[in-house]
Amino acid sequence: MPHRFLIKDIALQAGLGPATVDRVLNGRGGVRRQTADRVRRAIAELEAQAAQLALSGRKMMIDLVVEAPQSFLDALDGALALELPLLGPPVVRARADLRARFNVEGIAAQLDRIGRRGSHGVILMAPDAEPVAAAVARLTGRGIPVVTLASDMPDSGRIAYVGLDNARAGRTAAWFMGRWLRGGAARVLVTLRNPRFRGEGERLEAFRAALPAYLPRATVDVLREDGDGPAFDAAVARAAARPIDALYSIGGGNRRLLAQVEARQARPLLIAHDLDPENHALTAEGRIDLLIYHDFRADLRAACQLFVAVMEKRPLPPLAGAALHLLAPPLA
Repeated sequence: MPHRFLIKDIALQAGLGPATVDRVLNGRGGVRRQTADRVRRAIAELEAQAAQLALSGRKMMIDLVVEAPQSFLDALDGALALELPLLGPPVVRARADLRARFNVEGIAAQLDRIGRRGSHGVILMAPDAEPVAAAVARLTGRGIPVVTLASDMPDSGRIAYVGLDNARAGRTAAWFMGRWLRGGAARVLVTLRNPRFRGEGERLEAFRAALPAYLPRATVDVLREDGDGPAFDAAVARAAARPIDALYSIGGGNRRLLAQVEARQARPLLIAHDLDPENHALTAEGRIDLLIYHDFRADLRAACQLFVAVMEKRPLPPLAGAALHLLAPPLA
């Protein structure tokens, strides 16, 4: 495997031991395919960063640990590729562990691995669960700052939260739903991906609290996927056996959600979250009526500014609240 980097640098980028990297590079056995792929990706990332590393200034290594739907991960990965070269000084390098499914114990173990190998900061999107909070506390105890993204963990010891005001987003969804349904006796279906994510819970709570002011005769049903896709699809199908006037999709997976509903009735009003490729396409098709989202690039920029302040032992800069963006289908 041709490369021009020291084994220790490849190991640092890949998050592996030097001996493992040496085995991969020299074609020796006993290495899983996924591990070999991590080494190849690390070399490609180092190549991409070579021009940055030639610049003057300090170097900062950050880690991203994110559990989210694949469409969300794709959007975040795209924002990282666009924003990272523009950051600096210092020159910022990133290691990203982005997974569609990532159990609580696995997240805590990954944070502990980061603590052992070192980092200038961790961007984390994870369930607000005790093992994860404890791992965040261990990181901060080692002097590694953690910033939560999109879903907060306020009692974890993290230094800041970047992302959407989830309560405001839920209230916004309720306001628009009331404007469009005009006070009728509407049946509303709300779907969540994982109730352990505080951000999803905040959206739901604010939506349910605000909706009676705009739709006093509405009834609200809530479905939680919580990792069981087939069972969730069946639950949506059962819910769609009776007419649904509006969908508020908090957790994503909207093409799959619409497939279940539209097989049984005309498409209801749909309000959803996150400007990922799937949702962008569905909005352009006129199948999402309102998309509420925030700017991942601005979130990454804010997190890195916080990490630089910690690295330089300066006071943390004040964070402006993330702007709430709205996208609707194009006019016919």
